[in-house]
Amino acid sequence: MYPRFLSRSYPLHKDLFFSTRYSFSLLGLRFEEKPTIWSTAWLIFNFVNLAHCCQAEFSFGWFYIRISPVDAMDAFCPLACSLTTLYKMACMWYSRSEVALLMGRIRQLTEQQSGEQQDELKRRYYRMATLLSMLMFTLGSINTAAFVLRSLWEMWSLRHEPFKYDMPFRMHFPAIAHRLPLYPLAYLYSTWYGQVTVYAFVATDGFFFSFTLYVTFLLKALQMDIQRVLKSMRYDLSDGESEKCCQQLHNIIDRHNDIVGIVERFSAIMAAPTFAQFLSASLVIATSVIDILMYSGYNIIRYVVYASTVSSCLFLYCYGGTEMSMASLELGESAYNSYWYQWDRKVRQRVYLLIMRAQRPIMVQVPFFAPSLPVFTAVIKFTGSIVALAKTIL
Repeated sequence: MYPRFLSRSYPLHKDLFFSTRYSFSLLGLRFEEKPTIWSTAWLIFNFVNLAHCCQAEFSFGWFYIRISPVDAMDAFCPLACSLTTLYKMACMWYSRSEVALLMGRIRQLTEQQSGEQQDELKRRYYRMATLLSMLMFTLGSINTAAFVLRSLWEMWSLRHEPFKYDMPFRMHFPAIAHRLPLYPLAYLYSTWYGQVTVYAFVATDGFFFSFTLYVTFLLKALQMDIQRVLKSMRYDLSDGESEKCCQQLHNIIDRHNDIVGIVERFSAIMAAPTFAQFLSASLVIATSVIDILMYSGYNIIRYVVYASTVSSCLFLYCYGGTEMSMASLELGESAYNSYWYQWDRKVRQRVYLLIMRAQRPIMVQVPFFAPSLPVFTAVIKFTGSIVALAKTIL
C-alpha cells in the first residue's frame, strides 16, 4: 500500500498545491477554508512550540559555546533552520488571505487549459510538484527520526551509568522536565518541535516550488496556443480571418499580462521568506558540514541527511525559478518560430509586441537575486568558503 497521491489516477484538482495544503493542515492553517476554534488553537500551540524550542536551543548553544563548541554547534545547526521556518510560518499566516487568492487564481487559470496536449503537460507538472515536495516531507521526517534515534541510542549506551534524561534536540528545559513523571511529555514536546519545523518548511517551500511549476505550465500552454493561432496560411487571407487571429493574439497577450501580474503578487509575498531561506540554508549547510568534520560514527549519518535535505530544498527553489524564467523566454521563441510572416500587417505588429515583451523573463523578485540554478551554484560555493574559514579557526 502507498499514499493515494502517488497514484496516476489521483484527481488533478487535488494535486494542486497538495504539499502546502496538507502540511499546513497538520499545523492547523487552512487557506481555502474558514478556520475553526480548534484549528486556531492548534495553530497557536504549534507556533508557540516552535518559538519556545528555538529559544531552548539557543540557550543550550549559548551556554556551551565556550565549554564545548561541538555541543554548541549541535544545537545551532537545527536552530538556524527552525528560526527561518518560524519566520516563514509567520509570513504565510500573515498573508493567508493573499495566498488563498493566488491559489484560487492559479486553479482557475490551469482549469481553463484543456486539450490532449495541455492535459498531459498539466499532469506532468502537477505530479512533479507533488512528488518532489512530498519527497522533502519524507526526508525532513527521516531527519527528525534520526535525532530521536540518536538520543535513544545515547541513553541506551549509558544505561549502566546514572541515567540521563536527554532530549532528541540539544535544548535547555527546566530541570523538572528532565525528571519523571514529566520527562515523557517533555520528550514528546521536543520531538513534535522537529515535526512542526518539517511541516512548516515543506509547506512554504512546496508553495514556492509548486507555484513556479504551475506558472511554467501556463507559459507552456501559451506557447502551444501561439503555434496553433499562427498556423501556416497558404492562401489569401480574408479580413475575417485576420480579425479573428488578432483577437486570439489579444487574448494570449492578456493571459501573459495576467501571469506577470500573478508572479508580481507572489513575489511580494515570498520575497522576504525566500531571502531568509537562502541566507539560512547556506549557514545550515556549512554548519552541517562542519559538524560532519567534527563528529564521528553514526552522528555523521545524521548530519549528512540534514545537509542533503536542506540542499535539496534550496535546489527546488532554484530549479523552479529556472524553469519559469526559461518558459517565459521560450514564449518569444515560439512566436518567432511560427508562421507570423504569412499573416498581414496587423497580425505581425501584435507578434512583434509579444516577442519584445517576452525578452524580459518572468522571475520571482527576491532582494539581491532571483532563484536560479546559477544562484544555487553560488550558494554552494559560498558555503564552501564558510567551511574553509571555520576549519582554519577551529
